[in-house]
Amino acid sequence: MIHHEHKNAVILNVFFSICTAFLLLVQPCFANTSSDKNVVLVMGGSRIYTDVLAARSAAVSQCLLSAIEKTAIEMIPFAGLAEKFETVSDLLSGQRNNFISDYKVLKEVNTEKYYRVLVQVTVSSLKLEEALASAGIVISPENLPKILFLIAEQQVDDISPQYWWRKEKSFFQTDAAASSMKKIFTEKKFSIINDEILPYGLIEDLGLNAELTDDQAIEIGKRFNADLVIVGNAIAAEMSNRMGENIMTFKATVTARGLLTKSGEQIARAMHSETSVNRDISSGSSQALTDAGFQTGIALTLQILPKWQERMVKTGEITITINGTDILPYLVVFRNELKKIEGINSQQTMEMTPDEAVLLVKYDQTTQDLADALLMKTFDPFGINIYELSETALHIELFAK
Repeated sequence: MIHHEHKNAVILNVFFSICTAFLLLVQPCFANTSSDKNVVLVMGGSRIYTDVLAARSAAVSQCLLSAIEKTAIEMIPFAGLAEKFETVSDLLSGQRNNFISDYKVLKEVNTEKYYRVLVQVTVSSLKLEEALASAGIVISPENLPKILFLIAEQQVDDISPQYWWRKEKSFFQTDAAASSMKKIFTEKKFSIINDEILPYGLIEDLGLNAELTDDQAIEIGKRFNADLVIVGNAIAAEMSNRMGENIMTFKATVTARGLLTKSGEQIARAMHSETSVNRDISSGSSQALTDAGFQTGIALTLQILPKWQERMVKTGEITITINGTDILPYLVVFRNELKKIEGINSQQTMEMTPDEAVLLVKYDQTTQDLADALLMKTFDPFGINIYELSETALHIELFAK
C-alpha cells in the first residue's frame, strides 16, 4: 500500500513538472499591443449615512470616474480641454462603463463616518480616444516635436552595448527596446527621425561612445534637426532562476530621459524592468527588452504630452510680414535661420508672392526679443531691415547686399 502511494506521488510530481515547464515556455499574449491599457491608481471616499455598502459603492464609483478623467486630461491639449470642457465632462460621465476594462479595490478603510478606497483601474485608452475623436475633441496637440532616439542596447549575448551612432553603423542591428518605444510615440502622432539613414559624418567629430552626456545628446539632436532627444540605455541579463538545464529567465531594464534640444531642459524620465522566460538566449533577452521598452515608452509619452501642451499654450503667435524685390530665393535661408532661434516652436507660411511673404510663428517670448534675435543673425547674400514692430507683428524688408 505504501509502495502504491509512493508510486502515485512520483507520477503526480512528474506531471506537475511537465505542466510547469509548459507554462514557463508559453509567452504572454496581449489582446492589443498598443498603449490601450492605461493602469491608474486612484483614491476616493464617500460619507457613510446609513448603508455601508452604498458608501463603498459610491467611493469606488468616484474612483472609476476619476481614473477616466485623469486619462482624458493626459490625452487632450490644455486649450482644447478648456474650450470643450462641458462636452468632455458629459461624455466621460455618461459613457463611463465603456472605458473601464477592469478594476480592483486594493485597500478599503471604514472610519464609521467615511468609507475610503484605493482602486487600481484599467482604462481602455483606445475606446476613450475613439469616443473623444467622434465628439470632435482633438487628441494630440499641434506641432508635436520631432524626436530622435539615442538608446544604447546590450542583449545577454552582446559583448558590449550596441548603438546606431557608432562609426561601424552598418553592423548595428535594429534594437528591440527602442523599436517598441518608437511604436508608442508613433501611435501618439509624434514624428520620429529615422536613425537608419542619418549620415555618421555629421557627428564624427564628437568622439561619441555608448554612454552619452546630456550635452552630447543635445548636440546630436541639433545636428539632425530634432526638437527632442530620448537618450538612455537598455540592458538585458540572465537571472539565476531556471527550470531544469534549458529554461532560462531574463531581465531587461530600460532607462531613458527626454531632453529638449533648444533649451537642454529635461522634460521626462522613466525606468522600467521586465522579465521573460525562454530556452533561447537571444529570443529571451530580446523579448524582455521589447516589453521593458514598451512600458518605458508609455511612461515617457504620458510625461511629454502634457508638458508640450503647456509650452504650446504659453507660446504666443507673431505674424512676420516680409517684403522686398524678388525675395523668394532668400526665404529658405531666412526660414532656416528663424528656426534656429531659441523659443521658436513652429512657423507656417500664410501667403507668398515674389515680393512679399507672410509667416505665422509661435514664439515663447516677445516680438522685441524676436527682433533682437534676428538682428544678431548673419544672412547671406542679403540683409534685413525691421522697419515696424508691434505686440503681435513684425514687418521686415529683405535687400540684396
